[in-house]
Amino acid sequence: MTKSIFAINEEIKKNSKTVLDAIKVGDTVKIVLKLRETNPDKKSKGSKTQTIQGLVLARKHNKELGASLTIRSIVDSIGVEWVIPLYTSDIIKVDIIKSSKVRRAKLYYIRRKSIKETKAKLRKETKKVMEEAEKEEEIEEVKETENKE
Repeated sequence: MTKSIFAINEEIKKNSKTVLDAIKVGDTVKIVLKLRETNPDKKSKGSKTQTIQGLVLARKHNKELGASLTIRSIVDSIGVEWVIPLYTSDIIKVDIIKSSKVRRAKLYYIRRKSIKETKAKLRKETKKVMEEAEKEEEIEEVKETENKE
């Protein structure tokens, strides 16, 4: 009559997608989620889909029912992370875009690395802007000296 928690876990895992077991740390994945929406007046309920694409930083509780993924992506030069439970009915589709071989179980160091890269990129961009501004000033000076003559 009553099922044990282990039997329930096994049923949920069988019903979930097998692709979820293939996701590893270091993979770049694209996950389509179903989000439930409620209006403030609580009269109408609906749902929409959201696509999340990014690098898998961590996989916690590997194949247990409470397993989750931490996915990192950069949106408008800002790092964004999602923690997504694996065995949920809200996941519509999972695609593994790219698979990388990594030497760590958790890739949390990528957070600091991306900050350094972003700062270096900003420095390069400001140097380019400064160089372009100096060139424009030189051109204007040459034009002014030509006009005086």
